[in-house]
Amino acid sequence: MLGNKVAPDRFDDLRREWIADHQGIFPMQKRRAELLNRQIRWRNRVLAGARPSASDDNVVHPLLTRRPTTFEGWAEWIIVWTTAILAPIGWPVGRLLYGHLLSFIPDRLRAYPIPALLWTAFGVGMLTVLLYTPDGSFTATVFAPYFIAQIPATFAIAGVYGILNGWIAVDGSTEWWPQTPPPVPVDLDLPLGPDDLTAPHIFLTEDDTDEAAIAPFQITQSDQPVGLVLAGLAACAIGSAWIIGAVIASVL
Repeated sequence: MLGNKVAPDRFDDLRREWIADHQGIFPMQKRRAELLNRQIRWRNRVLAGARPSASDDNVVHPLLTRRPTTFEGWAEWIIVWTTAILAPIGWPVGRLLYGHLLSFIPDRLRAYPIPALLWTAFGVGMLTVLLYTPDGSFTATVFAPYFIAQIPATFAIAGVYGILNGWIAVDGSTEWWPQTPPPVPVDLDLPLGPDDLTAPHIFLTEDDTDEAAIAPFQITQSDQPVGLVLAGLAACAIGSAWIIGAVIASVL
């Protein structure tokens, strides 16, 4: 958020509300809600010309700068380090994939495609399970499935990022590929009128629509069914447990 460029509103208020409602005991989710809240205030200040309030922009510190002293702190650390060990490549690449898909909203996608990512992860992961043939060597038994598993982990983590960042609250995020509908064609059947002879402006003007997209029309959290998302999460969890168990059994 440097300079005067205004970040587009990608249902920030709805997602912040959903994250705050479902943050549970995890400070990292509280931090996500606070970051979205800060972005909303920053956008409003820029568009309205209001003076910023520094006291409103304090957020929870990043995880690596917080010492785990409570149960929720240790729970976060266990989850994060387990993910880092199991998906050292899939995690950062999945985060990049999340950001790449986010750039398509709202121009090409009207929501974040969570089911497509989770079920792609499951499909690619099943290939890893079916092709797993340990032969006693460390490379074939441990390294090969560990390296190949980073591919489905990329899609799974990108899908989980969509959930953690509150996209469940947006209509279309539980669909396979929620494309933005084409604009309605304009029927110009009006009678011809006089030409616009208005003189150019004396002062330089700028169209704000180039900098910040018009606020999304959805104002309440979505009540769409999330069965496809839950099934995708369960399938990914079962597939991960299966391949981890198979590798451990082969080593032992």
